[in-house]
Amino acid sequence: MNILLDAIPLKGLLTGISRYLRNLYTALERLPGIHVTYTDSKSWTPWMPSQAVPGQWMNATSRIWKLPDPIAFGFRVATWSAYEMRIRRRIRRHHYDIYHETAFVPAAINRIPQVLTLHDLSLMKCKEMHPKERVWFMDLFFKRRLKYTAHIITVSEFIRREVCDELHVAPDLVTAIHEAPDPIFSPREKKVVQRVVEALGLPQEYILFVGTLEPRKNLSLLMKAAAVCEHPLPIVLVGWKGWDTERLLAALDHPALRHRVFTTGYVDEESLACLYANALALVFPSLYEGFGLPVLEAMACGCPVICSNAASLPEVAGNAARLIDPHDVEELTAAIDSVAEDSGLRNDLIKKGFQRSAHFSWEKTATETLAVFKSVA
Repeated sequence: MNILLDAIPLKGLLTGISRYLRNLYTALERLPGIHVTYTDSKSWTPWMPSQAVPGQWMNATSRIWKLPDPIAFGFRVATWSAYEMRIRRRIRRHHYDIYHETAFVPAAINRIPQVLTLHDLSLMKCKEMHPKERVWFMDLFFKRRLKYTAHIITVSEFIRREVCDELHVAPDLVTAIHEAPDPIFSPREKKVVQRVVEALGLPQEYILFVGTLEPRKNLSLLMKAAAVCEHPLPIVLVGWKGWDTERLLAALDHPALRHRVFTTGYVDEESLACLYANALALVFPSLYEGFGLPVLEAMACGCPVICSNAASLPEVAGNAARLIDPHDVEELTAAIDSVAEDSGLRNDLIKKGFQRSAHFSWEKTATETLAVFKSVA
């Protein structure tokens, strides 16, 4: 099978879609008879592109976000239109069985079947939590391009149901295939963990959050809960600053949080695994997730998990996490205090977390994805 992949997300930070693609295609390429062409529409290679240098990528992205919305929108439209034109030209001249798109919208191509992986519908359902130019782009292109899609893969059953209900897509054209934790996420030796914690200037005991610092991650709830917890634990926020971080920064001004909140920015995978392994708990109060990889990553590292009961998170966490209402400060406060003071509860969550994370694998994800490709090729 010859697969043409939009590899642009692979050139960003190793988060979200990039992590999904890197793990999926690493597993797919181990299967017999798979040939992948990675493209940004300007280069066409059989090799997976390297991820971005974090500092350079974040600086470039922040500059785009500082542009006026109409200018950023125009740039995005022009860039995508040129991408589609070059993809169509390539498909006319070379043979591929499948085109796989995983970015915001499908591409306008019809010579070969297109499979779209949809991670969530947040750009449609949570518009106020995204930059205006990105929402405008979605509004302009998504439904116009959906007709070019032969099949949709979602990363959870929750999103599969949303796609069928919200977009009125026939259920037999949508398949839910779960993601999985990267194999790098596993328990770490204490001395290795301590070196990472000390190198980052972090306290020895802390509550951890992992993800882009943006509105839908609901960090304001975590800050409100942390400010009134009986156990005034330090909070470590791991992730690069996303769009509209002003509300988060305002929440950090609470007197009870001074000198308790540590931000690391983006960290490499080995450091992240160590931070998971050392954390008292991962707190993930997100309002809306298509999957929620940090939940499984933490579990695979032996970290207890507290997460919201919203969207896909109960499907991912199963009975291996303490689930809370993402709008209830008191409920999150009680969950943090109970995990902090009850070692029996922590050990139970750790045991269940190992069992839960072991249910997911990229080999299984790749096999199920290839079955979809074959069914539409």
